[in-house]
Amino acid sequence: MATIIATTPFGVTEASRDLFSHTPISRRFTQLNIALSKYIEFERDLEAADCFDLAFQAWAADAEMARKDVLHATDAITASPLERLEDRPLKRSALLVRALIVSDNEVEFTALLRLLDRYAPLFACCAVGAVGARVQQMLETCHSHLDAIAKLGEFNDPVAVGAEPRSVAEPDMLIATCAI
Repeated sequence: MATIIATTPFGVTEASRDLFSHTPISRRFTQLNIALSKYIEFERDLEAADCFDLAFQAWAADAEMARKDVLHATDAITASPLERLEDRPLKRSALLVRALIVSDNEVEFTALLRLLDRYAPLFACCAVGAVGARVQQMLETCHSHLDAIAKLGEFNDPVAVGAEPRSVAEPDMLIATCAI
């Protein structure tokens, strides 16, 4: 004879309340991280290329397309409504990424990049649980991409950065990110 024994623990088949699920902003932020990674790689390829190389024009077009993809992703995040509190640092970081990519010179870029360290709580997720951990992981990936972008020749001029006075763009950017 067979004895019926429940081998599945109670509650295992029910959905956990602490699972991560994407919001439109977090989904687009993942796409932003992918676009940033491509942008960095294409810019690195362009820096290592010789302008007389036959493939230089294709590499330049790839880099420009990657830049447009990053800007498109930041625009999509900015236009998306907040669905949970954990979306705020994602949206702030997207605004900062956009400002860094479109910055006119190394001084402005450096001033904007300093916001990330100076106002770290605005660009971090302090929530606990699976959602907070996943959002913080996405933010850390993005911030490491920003560090890699800062090392690119396009944004890294030691002479301009060393002679820099404090930028007026810094407080304006902070006010814009805090408003979110």
